[in-house]
Amino acid sequence: MKKAGILCLALLSLLVAGKPAFDSYKAFSYLEKQVKIGPRFPGSEGQIICRDWLIDLCREHADTVIIQEFQAYRPDNKTYVKAYNVIARFAPAKQQRVMLSTHWDTRPISDMDRFHYSTPVPGANDGASGTAVLLELLRHVRKLSMQKGVDVVFWDAEDMGISGNGAYFCQGSEFYAYNPVLPKPEKGILIDMIGDHDLKISIEANSMKYAPELINEVYFLGHSLGYKHIYKKKVGLEIFDDHVPLNLIAKIPTIDLIDFSYTYQGKNLWHTPRDLPKFCSPQSLKAVGDVLLCWLSAQ
Repeated sequence: MKKAGILCLALLSLLVAGKPAFDSYKAFSYLEKQVKIGPRFPGSEGQIICRDWLIDLCREHADTVIIQEFQAYRPDNKTYVKAYNVIARFAPAKQQRVMLSTHWDTRPISDMDRFHYSTPVPGANDGASGTAVLLELLRHVRKLSMQKGVDVVFWDAEDMGISGNGAYFCQGSEFYAYNPVLPKPEKGILIDMIGDHDLKISIEANSMKYAPELINEVYFLGHSLGYKHIYKKKVGLEIFDDHVPLNLIAKIPTIDLIDFSYTYQGKNLWHTPRDLPKFCSPQSLKAVGDVLLCWLSAQ
């Protein structure tokens, strides 16, 4: 009840101030920018262009920016490539910290489209949507007068694995989990695939297993901010995503906000060349950005 009271006060203060100032169209422009860069999978030209753009935006707003370089394995062509986690830190000396994270890489193959298997995925929703939300949030963090420090993290090499099992997915978050930047966050929220026009975020099963209190906080805020139609209080799929290494290896209780159903007119868009901005929505980005802003304000 005490935590709910704190969240209520944070919510009221933001509402009185004119609601969270998350700019959905600015965020959507970040989504479009990433897709215009081109494929952003490790080893691609777009990876380096996007990496440098992310670093510049992070340095503009954060106190410290850390780049974790590591070797990632690409199983479809059996090669090793360089990958980069980008970590924007606010108040890095504070021992008590929270984390917001997403993956910024895209998939090198369209394995859910047998006619275009070798075509890289544009990644408007799967990669660019979460990145766009966190980039827009960067400019707000200093204004929130938080008691805790914040790490905003962009994972690389999340999407190079083999569909149907967890092999070689989430390589960036796994590298971090074994090599955490200290002081280590006490809890975190991961966002992934949150740009869908018809956004529905059910409770991801691993999130409920490892961080039920955090699930309750976030869904309380989602409903309080008027997004009850998006934040569905039912446990859905168990998904292997970047929050799994964070929970199991780094021991950072982390939830995953994800809409794993991504379709248009009954056809799947996920892991296909049709993962494009025209199937994404600024309003969906705002529904996530508003909740994250409000949650941060209570930390």
